[in-house]
Amino acid sequence: MFNLLVSGNSEWWETPPYTSTIDRFKEYSGVEAETIDLARPDTLRRLEEIPAVLMYEVGAGGPHARVVRHGRIRNIVRRGGELSFSFDLDPNHAYLDRAAVLRFADQLGIAQFEQHRTHWAIKDGDIPAELIAAGTAERAQRTVAVVAGEYVEARREGRRRDARELAEELEDFPPSLEKALLLVPARILQQPTPELYPILGIEPRTPEGRNAVEALIARDNARQDLPADWSYSLAWFLDLYGSATEAARLDQALGECAAHLIALGAGEGDAAAQVEEIGYALWRCARSPRLVGDLRREIAVLTDRLVRRQEVEGYWSETRGGAAVPGVRATALATVALQRLGDDRYHEAIRKAVSWLITQVIPDVGALPRDAGDDAPEVIATALAMEAIRRSDFVEDVPHVLAAGDAWLVSGQTVLGGWQAEPWPEDYVAAMVLEYLARQNEMLPQVDGFLLMARDFFRKAEELRLEEGANNRRLAAIATVHAVEMFLYGLFERREDLALSAFRENGTETLGPREALRALQDALQRIGVLQAPQRLPHRDNLSALVGRRDGIIHRAHEISEAELGDGMKHARRFIEKYARSLLDLNLLQ
Repeated sequence: MFNLLVSGNSEWWETPPYTSTIDRFKEYSGVEAETIDLARPDTLRRLEEIPAVLMYEVGAGGPHARVVRHGRIRNIVRRGGELSFSFDLDPNHAYLDRAAVLRFADQLGIAQFEQHRTHWAIKDGDIPAELIAAGTAERAQRTVAVVAGEYVEARREGRRRDARELAEELEDFPPSLEKALLLVPARILQQPTPELYPILGIEPRTPEGRNAVEALIARDNARQDLPADWSYSLAWFLDLYGSATEAARLDQALGECAAHLIALGAGEGDAAAQVEEIGYALWRCARSPRLVGDLRREIAVLTDRLVRRQEVEGYWSETRGGAAVPGVRATALATVALQRLGDDRYHEAIRKAVSWLITQVIPDVGALPRDAGDDAPEVIATALAMEAIRRSDFVEDVPHVLAAGDAWLVSGQTVLGGWQAEPWPEDYVAAMVLEYLARQNEMLPQVDGFLLMARDFFRKAEELRLEEGANNRRLAAIATVHAVEMFLYGLFERREDLALSAFRENGTETLGPREALRALQDALQRIGVLQAPQRLPHRDNLSALVGRRDGIIHRAHEISEAELGDGMKHARRFIEKYARSLLDLNLLQ
C-alpha cells in the first residue's frame, strides 16, 4: 500500500505545510484503503507508515510540474475540510523521474484520468523497486539541456503527451543558441532535412552518416513535402555523405541543378531572372565542391551576369510592383555567393556590397529588412548580411554591428528553436541560421594574406583539373602545391605557440613546402598533438606531389589524372584537417 497525492497547482508541493481537501480523499483508491476512515483519526496513522508519492497533474505548467517526490507523510491533522501534514523525503531516492512514473502507471494503478485530477489516493500493492532504485537523492536541475533531451527522447519514442508537456516547459527557457542546437535532433526526427545533419556533427562514412543517407533517400523516394529547390539540397548532401550506391541519384540531382541554372541564365532584359533568384542559386551551389565543379560553366555565366547587374552604390536591385528597389536580401545573397565562389576579381564588388549592407541595419534593432526602406526585419537578410560582413575586410571595424545582428537572430527563434522566413520551410531556415551562428568563427575574412592565397590557389587547381589537358593538369599540380605551402605559412603566422616561421634565418627566403611540412610535424610532436615517432598525416603523399611539381617545372614532366587526383585529395584533406583543428577555420569553404 502507498499514498499517491496529485495537485494541479505546480507550486503546491514546493513549500510546507502541505494540505489536501477531504472531498477528494481516497479517490481512485484500492481495496486496502477501506480500512482508512476520516471518522476514525487513528486509522490515518497507517498512512504515515507507508510510502508516499507527491506529484503534479499531467498538463500542469511551471518549472516544477515534472518534479515527483518520494518519501513518507508525517503528522496528519484534519482541519475543517482539509488534511494538513508534513513530508519527509526518502534520503536516497527522494526524486523520481515523472516519465518513468507514468511508464509504470499500470503497475502503480494510476488511471489515465486521475493523472489530470487533484486528489489523494491510497493504492494497493507496492511501488516497483526498479522505479525507486532510479530515484535520486538530489533534485535534478531542469536546465534547457535536460528538458530538450527529454523532449527529443519523447519524440523518438512516440510519447506525444510527454512531448507536448515538454514543449510547454521549453517555453520557459529564453531563446538561445544552445536551445536551438539541442533541439536539432527533434527536427530531424520530424523531417529529415539534409542541411541539419552536419550541424549535429554527424560525419560522413560513419553508421550515423549512413542512417542519414537512408533517411534522406526514403524522403526523396516518397516525393512528399519536398521544397522546390530540393535538388540542390540532395546533390550537396549525397556528394558529402553518399556512396557509389547513390551515384545515379546524385547525377540526377546534378542534372536538375544544371537545368535550373541554365533556365536562370536564359532570359534577357525584362525576362531576366531576379537577382535574388540568381544569388540564391549561386549561394546553394557554393556550398558544394561537386556542384561548383560540375556546373562551373553555368555558374560562370550567372556570376558574370550578377556582377554586371550590381549598382554603383554596391547593392543589387529587385523589381517590386513594377519598380526597382534596392534589395537587401538580394544583395546579401549575391555577396555571400561571390565570397564563397569567387576570387580576388570580385574583391571590389564584394567590398562595395558589404559597405552598403552595413548601412541598412535598422537602428535600435540590429537586423536588416528584405528591401531597403522596409521597417520589418527579416531573418534571411540578416543572417546572410552578418555572414557577408564576417567574410569581409570590415569584420574588425564593426563588431557592434555583428553583435547586434547575432543577438537579434538568437532572440527571434521559435519556442522549439526554429526560425521562419518565407518561402522556405522552417527546418531549412533553422539550418541556415544555425550554420551561421554555430560556425561563424570558421569563416575566413577576405583579407589578403597567406590563408586567402591558399584558398584561391586550391580553387584554381580544381578549376584547372576540370578543364582537362596535360598542361592544365601540370598547372593544377603546381597550384595545389602552392595552396599547401601558403596554408602552412599562414598556419605558422597565426599559431604563435608552434614557434614556427615561414622564413629562414635570413628573413627573406621561405622554407619551401617539404621543409615546412617537416617543421609542422616536429612542432606538433613537441606540443603533444602528435606522439613521436608518429608522422604528420598526408605528409608522404604531399611530398610526392611536391616531387611531381618539381619535375614539371624543371624537366617538363607530365602528371597523370590519377596522380593529380590523389595529390589533390590528400591536399584537401590535409588543409581541411588542420585548418579546423588548429585554426578553427573552414578554409576551403
